[in-house]
This record gives sequence, C-alpha cells and structure tokens, in this order.
Amino acid sequence: MSLHPVSLHSVWQVLDSRFFGGIESHILYLATALQKSGYVTQVVFLQDYGPHPLKDKLRAAHIPFFCCAGIAHFRKTCREQKPDLIHSHGYKASIISRLAALPCPVVTSFHAGDSETWRVRLYSLLDRKLSFLAPAIAVNQQIADGLSGPVEVIENFVPVPDRAHPPTILQNIGFVGRLSHEKGPDRFIALARRFPTRDFYLYGDGPLRDKLAQEATTNVHFMGHQQAMDAVWGGLDLLCMPSRKEGLPLAALEAMSHAIPVLCLDAGALAQLVSDDENGWVVSGQDDEKTVLRRLTQRLAQIEDHQLSLFGQRARAHIEGSFSPQALLPRFLSFYHAALSRQTGHTHTRRKNSA
Repeated sequence: MSLHPVSLHSVWQVLDSRFFGGIESHILYLATALQKSGYVTQVVFLQDYGPHPLKDKLRAAHIPFFCCAGIAHFRKTCREQKPDLIHSHGYKASIISRLAALPCPVVTSFHAGDSETWRVRLYSLLDRKLSFLAPAIAVNQQIADGLSGPVEVIENFVPVPDRAHPPTILQNIGFVGRLSHEKGPDRFIALARRFPTRDFYLYGDGPLRDKLAQEATTNVHFMGHQQAMDAVWGGLDLLCMPSRKEGLPLAALEAMSHAIPVLCLDAGALAQLVSDDENGWVVSGQDDEKTVLRRLTQRLAQIEDHQLSLFGQRARAHIEGSFSPQALLPRFLSFYHAALSRQTGHTHTRRKNSA
C-alpha cells in the first residue's frame, strides 16, 4: 500500500515554544517518522525566541524548519506556501492555526500541558472550547473527554533504540519532568526521605526547584534540565512518576524503550501504558496525600532486584509493539487523510454553493 497519496504530500508541524519538553519531543519523533516515510515535513515556530534545543535536534535529523514573526507572518506564509496539512501542537499554536491558517487544512493535538498559572488555564480552556473548529487528536481518553467536538485518541510514540541493558540492582531512582505541582516532584522528595540508602535523581527544572532543594535529603540529586536523555537512561534502575496530572508522558515511554521499568500513579494514561506487576508498578493516586505516599513507599519497598531485568525486557517489548513509530504512524496517516478529505470536501462544497 502506497504511503504517498497525491492529496497529502507536505505536512507542517506548528508550535510556539521557548523550551524543550514533551511536546517538542513528540514533534521531533513525528516529523522524523513522516520524513522517513517520504513526506515533505517542516517544523514551524510561530515566533523566534532564539537558540532552542529542538532546532539543534532538527538540524541533526536533517528536518527543515523555519520561524515566523508572529500571527500575520504565519498567515501570509500559509497562503504563499500552501502546505497540504498543518498539524498544530500546544494551546497557542492550535488557537492561532485554527483561526489564521485558512485556507490550509488544520488538525491539532491535545497534550496534557501545564496548568499552574491562571493565564495558561484560561488559554487551555479556550483551546478546548475551540477544538470543534478542526479535527483533533488527544493522547488519552481523559483529555479527549474534555474536548468539544469529534476527537480521536492516538497515543504518543518513541523510537526504540537498537540495544538496551535492563537494570539488575535497584539503586538509582529517577524523576524526569517539569518541577511543578502536577508532576509530583514533592512526592518524589518525600519518597527519597524514606529510602536513605538509595539515590534519587531529578532531571528537569521548574518553579518548585528552590523549595524542593530546601526540603531534600542528601540522597537527592538535582540534575537540571537535560537536552537529551539517551545517555542518562543507562544510569537509572527505575523511573518514578508520582504525577497528579498526566497525558501520556514521553518520559515513561522513553524509559521503557530503554528497558527501564516504571513505578507510577494511575494518572492520565499511565495505567494503560504500565501493567502493574508485569512490566512495572502502578499505585492508586486518587486519595489523600498521606495515603498516596504510603502506597508509593510500600510498593517501592516490595520491588525485588530480580524483577528489574524481567520487567524491563517486557516494558521494552511493549513499547516496540504498541508505542513505536512502526506501530502508530499508520494511525496518524489515516487520521491525516480522513481529516484532509473532510476539510477539502467541505471547502469544495462551499465554493460550489456560492458559485
């Protein structure tokens, strides 16, 4: 079956970004997979904020990108270059793309995102309310249920490395993500206090950094924001994700692809990704803080060294079979084709009726 239909050849991935996180990783993986499948793919930054880790990664992957100078420039560029399809990511890029990219067809992805400030919460609410204006993708069903209009759930995916070495001894425990309330780094710090002979590493930065550092014990290590995690995974034996709110976190996918098992709460789609006592460990997080922390403590204490290698191998196999580019790119392409057919069909009908 050909992956090069005449109706879909060029695809833009559009975002507004100052930093590198889950959305940026997703765009990198998706653009890479599309390019390898023969599509003309470009990443479009709505605004140029200067040096950016995603730009460096796109250059290394030979994926073209360009920066716009605001909404008017973006609208003008859309009309001049006329991509077959625009795929927007993040609340700002999605709102602007739906309203300014006409007549180019638009689809949009809804990731979990951060909601710690009133401004972000307001824009995220507006983004969800406007989701009916373009075909939408959500990374899990919980996010899909909060959207107005038809939406399809397509999970995140990650490339699977050629080789991975699962851990054999539980010593180094990692947290990867933004140091903000919804990600639960305070729970990670509290957990470290209960296991003083093990090392706890936080990879990431955010508004809680200073407060966490004041509360941390000596076995907690703040590693800061990482431009790439590939070299880090080999030094971790377990990824802990004590999140209060999640989508389908790329950190968990990446860890599992490197045969690192995950201990997590049942936030977002984590319970669908991690199978409790099979390829990782899942703890209920729908109770008060003391109960949640007690459950995390009990489960971490129960993990035995011999489980790490077995669960790590199972985790990697699960990612390869269900969350790799080979597994999920066909679903993105099917969604693209269907959305493009609907939108171009509607445009043709409007033009015919107005003639």
